[in-house]
Amino acid sequence: MFRRRRILNNMRTALGDAQLRTLQQANTLAANGQPEQAASLFAQLAVALETSGHPRRAANLHAQAAHAYADSQDEAHALAALRLFIRWQMAQRTPVFYTNITRKMAAKGMAASVAVLQKEFGLAGPVPAAHAAAETARHGNLPAACSQCGGPLRSNEVAWVDDQTVGCIYCGAMVKTM
Repeated sequence: MFRRRRILNNMRTALGDAQLRTLQQANTLAANGQPEQAASLFAQLAVALETSGHPRRAANLHAQAAHAYADSQDEAHALAALRLFIRWQMAQRTPVFYTNITRKMAAKGMAASVAVLQKEFGLAGPVPAAHAAAETARHGNLPAACSQCGGPLRSNEVAWVDDQTVGCIYCGAMVKTM
């Protein structure tokens, strides 16, 4: 019960209209194969949210920027996202992001960037795949993207409010499972 109340309180601080439009634009650019432009918008939003006292949402936006920048060969936001995930004790999100971003960077030929992350964070081993399957069985299927901002929804990354509802980690919208 306490966890649900904390999640709801975090989600209630919705993005402003301009921020939501920027997030929608960034997700559209990312989906249309324009990662550099999307990364820049994700990064701007992350900095704005971190400055305004929303570090968890900022960490998730840094992660979005990191993925977009990885498509453009830049690791800076991966470092920022991981630092915030660790600082704010986002224990479930940290290893998932670390595994995904290092895998993506390695596939893009960014061995030096992977080495930087491994040296600073020393996290090892992939996150067990069974975790995502267990979440789906317990909660139901999520839509692929948030209906409000277009951000990706992954069962092992979202904030579950109850068995049929998640809070989007990017914009705070409540999304029902299918």
